[in-house]
Amino acid sequence: MFIARISRGRTIREFVVGVLFVPTGFTLVWMTFFGDTALHMILMQGLEGLADAVAADTAVALFRFLEELPLSAITSVLATVLVVTFFVTSSDSGSLVVDMLTSGGRDDSPVWQRVFWAVVEGVVAAALLLAGGLEALQTATIASALPFAVVMVLMCWGLIRALRIEAVKRQSLRVARVAPLAPQSAGQWQARLRAMMRQPSRAEVQDFVRQVVLPALGEVARELQAQGRDAGIARDEHGRAWIEVRHGAEPDFFYSVHPRPYDPPSFVLRDTSASRARALKYYQAEVHLREGGQGYDIMGWRAVDVIKDVLDQYERRPAGGEMNRLPRSVRA
Repeated sequence: MFIARISRGRTIREFVVGVLFVPTGFTLVWMTFFGDTALHMILMQGLEGLADAVAADTAVALFRFLEELPLSAITSVLATVLVVTFFVTSSDSGSLVVDMLTSGGRDDSPVWQRVFWAVVEGVVAAALLLAGGLEALQTATIASALPFAVVMVLMCWGLIRALRIEAVKRQSLRVARVAPLAPQSAGQWQARLRAMMRQPSRAEVQDFVRQVVLPALGEVARELQAQGRDAGIARDEHGRAWIEVRHGAEPDFFYSVHPRPYDPPSFVLRDTSASRARALKYYQAEVHLREGGQGYDIMGWRAVDVIKDVLDQYERRPAGGEMNRLPRSVRA
């Protein structure tokens, strides 16, 4: 979860390179240089004491090795700083994740709660070290990680499914709708440009859904019912409106419009305050089908344009042959 948060906005390729290849490559270089140097000291220079020190206590192996190199005082201090930084950042990210999980996904939980989880993690680690040393801590880590391996396998399967859905959405975006074009008389293109630059609020989008989208869906539902189809419309307290056409054994058709929030364009650092971020969001009236969001906004469309979009999506469904039997006046 922590890596996902700091990787927001990156592509999968950038994520794999930054999270897998770069750390693995650095570890390979480290093990090659320092590992081969230590073997050379033991086998070629006869430093048997180095091997005995490592066998006696692996925790001091790095510092015992650095003593055999020039500038050992400086490199030992640098190694200590790196080790401390590694453990502090690992504990901090782990505490952040635990805090978010226990807060139901919130990222603005109280400071005392974050401090509590950080202290608890430190106490547990210290207790394990005092009880059985580094070996006990390593054993506990491996034992707790083993069940999570099963979860990771399920996560891989979920990722594959998500990528397949993403591929379908990318394909649908190639034919995504734009605002229906009308004859461009004097001044109309300026109005269209102003509509493109406008960032409506949640209340504005909800009013549009209630006043335009819902009546348009109602007209389609009534005509489908007149044709013997089981169709109905609904609206919830979040401002979403939808039409559902049930076909028995065949896949049902579902078309909905959601007020979806977006972060406004910004050329400065994002406000870290959750309440401030929510206040700055603008909304779009986004179309959703059974397979998910379609990535286009219908805010400002006329009712007749919404009806045409519903019929176009209905006709594209896998079993959409029935639409061709609707009256031409409805399909036009």
